Amino acid sequence: MSPQSIYLLTIITEAVLEKDIIDAIMSLGAKGYTITDARGRGTHGLRSGKWSVGANLRIEVVGNKDLCARIVEHMQSHYEKNYGLLMYTHPVELQYHDDLGKPQ
Repeated sequence: MSPQSIYLLTIITEAVLEKDIIDAIMSLGAKGYTITDARGRGTHGLRSGKWSVGANLRIEVVGNKDLCARIVEHMQSHYEKNYGLLMYTHPVELQYHDDLGKPQ
């Protein structure tokens, strides 16, 4: 298998946005995503995750650089101003080959 330029985009944000973000991620071309609860401390204070209203999510999407950039741009333009939002990407190596590894 030849190397592919695949990235992992991680989004940490408020749980109240879950449905909107899932809809956006899928409409922007993602093949799927993983969501887990997230807790910690940062610029928005302590996020304990004990309350559903104040809970945070970690959303992970694997895709090419263009897909990740589209999702980041969407998140920034729609949510960054009014919600806690942290995003980062880094290159990853898939351990198997499927549609994620095919160039678009």
